[in-house]
Amino acid sequence: MNKPIGDRKLGRFLMMVLWPAFLMSIVAVGVFFSMIDPHELDVVGMHLADSRDAAYTIGFFVFWVLFTLGCSLTYFLSNTTTPPPNLLQSPEDRKHQDKALIGR
Repeated sequence: MNKPIGDRKLGRFLMMVLWPAFLMSIVAVGVFFSMIDPHELDVVGMHLADSRDAAYTIGFFVFWVLFTLGCSLTYFLSNTTTPPPNLLQSPEDRKHQDKALIGR
């Protein structure tokens, strides 16, 4: 029996990485190209694109890749399997912690 797509690792990756990156790239393209005319962009002495629509498309995919890299780095760093270190090492520290929890 197949799991729903949200329960699979690929589905989680798509929803937690690609979707926020997609939404942020829309915002970034809107902000970037509202301040800069695509015809004025020069990359290494060459025009980026002859038409504005091509520049918007290229810019969208560049921003999407950049935001995907950032989101995937966050995804992989937050999905670690190592437990956090136990800062209360001695038994008497643990006893004081239990007493503090009882008083709440």
